[in-house]
Amino acid sequence: MVSSYVFFWMASGWHMLLLLTSTLVDWTAGKKINESEDQQIRKRWLMGSLTINLGLLAIFKYLDFLIESWNWASLRIDGAPEIETFGLLLPVGISFYTFQTMSYTIDIYRGKNKPYDDFLSFSCYAAFFPQLVAGPIVRSEHFRKEIENTLTPDPMRFRLGLTLIVYGLAKKLIIADNVAIHVNEIFVDGAPLDNLGLVWWGAIAFGIQIYCDFSAYTDIAIGSALLFGIRLPENFDSPYAATSPQDFWRRWHISLSTWLRDYLYIPLGGSRNGPRVMLFALMMTMLLGGLWHGASWNFVLWGLLHGLLLSGHRWLKKLQLIKTMFERLPKTAPVVGWIVTQYFIFMTWLVFRVEETAILIPSLKTFVGINAHWDALEMYDALPEIKFLTLGLAILFFIGHFISWKVGGLKHWIANRNPLVWGLLIGGMLALTLLLRPAETVDFIYFRF
Repeated sequence: MVSSYVFFWMASGWHMLLLLTSTLVDWTAGKKINESEDQQIRKRWLMGSLTINLGLLAIFKYLDFLIESWNWASLRIDGAPEIETFGLLLPVGISFYTFQTMSYTIDIYRGKNKPYDDFLSFSCYAAFFPQLVAGPIVRSEHFRKEIENTLTPDPMRFRLGLTLIVYGLAKKLIIADNVAIHVNEIFVDGAPLDNLGLVWWGAIAFGIQIYCDFSAYTDIAIGSALLFGIRLPENFDSPYAATSPQDFWRRWHISLSTWLRDYLYIPLGGSRNGPRVMLFALMMTMLLGGLWHGASWNFVLWGLLHGLLLSGHRWLKKLQLIKTMFERLPKTAPVVGWIVTQYFIFMTWLVFRVEETAILIPSLKTFVGINAHWDALEMYDALPEIKFLTLGLAILFFIGHFISWKVGGLKHWIANRNPLVWGLLIGGMLALTLLLRPAETVDFIYFRF
């Protein structure tokens, strides 16, 4: 626990007190809820826990955003006062550890889990440093089982942990940070946004960047935890192999999507109370899931689009034409589903990445073919010098993604090779990381959330 707090203090300074507050609040609330048989008292402790946790999240992550939104809206109201923002810095990992500790209290209230036996164990759960900053979001019962296991030397676990760390570093420094140069050139430095090839390439490049960036952190976190004898849950399962929007969310940021399902979608009504309730629950879940990613209307719009995609997919599945197509074309129909799904997924990445409306709207128009043209020479001239390296890395990524999907995880396949082959593969990845990493690297994208 001490090491985790030292790590968090070095990353976030005095914001460590917010983590300690959430830990103390949820530890106390969990105990009180478990000890009481009075439903009203149990509910008060739960509401107190949720209020404090969400209140801290709202103040430090969303207060300035709400003030800025009010100031923007009040420009159209004569005499409306302009409110000064507080300039609050976003505490590192607050979205992740808030959801994590909240799930502990909620599960005790629901009777699904018992509280931890001692405060030290719970503090380790709340502040476990490998996944503290950017997940995965771990359930308390999963972590409890891991720390209760007797820690014994395990060469295979050590090898897998080291493989995941090196694999994550390679994905981040070789692929994510290199394709990011093209993404920034297109959406920040002013490339021609009516060129269909440029916008499509920018969307694909950012899709590769955010996956390799975020999944790289997850791999490093899981690998580091394994070195301490703790197995964390997987957070990704080849999301660009998804054949439907629903399938995508079963593969992307799994710990968040299952959290939203269990603690938001189902309590709001889920899919068992008719289509209207289902639509409301689905849209609210995705809107709030989008807002969870950051204090920006872009993320709200991103969540809205994914809500529409999920709703549209559920509606299409009920059409007899779609059912007949999948029955008569069992091999072709999933390919069509994959193409359509990935087209819209990569379109939504534009909303996630591009914050300026003056750039986002032309990009979206071009992406769907409105007032767009194709000019390969213009595209070539607009991109940075590392054109062929980046293209090669993108092709390598999709080949590796496909292989990983087929073998059930390329990193696990590497870890299970014989020691000589494993050593050569790990050494090769480290060498390529040192050779191909760009001169300027950037922080992990999800550090902002």
